[in-house]
Amino acid sequence: MSLLPSSNRFMSSHSFSDITQAQWMNACRKLGLIIDCGFGKGSHVRVTHPKTHAKYTIQYKLHKFINMKIFKKMMEWGFDEEQIWEALS
Repeated sequence: MSLLPSSNRFMSSHSFSDITQAQWMNACRKLGLIIDCGFGKGSHVRVTHPKTHAKYTIQYKLHKFINMKIFKKMMEWGFDEEQIWEALS
């Protein structure tokens, strides 16, 4: 039985502190998501799910809570915790 709340159970053995935008981009590619860097003038990246066409924007400067939010979005899109961590490694 886990002592962590269900929404935070994926935090147990990995750190969200040092994940960069480039690492998220590589992970998204490994997961089969579409990366678009060519829109606008900014440093943000748009990620698109190829089947649902759902979109999510990943900013350049990230911190722990934003990384947790991105991770949760990937889980909402149907990827499990192990797939995401494997893609990030």
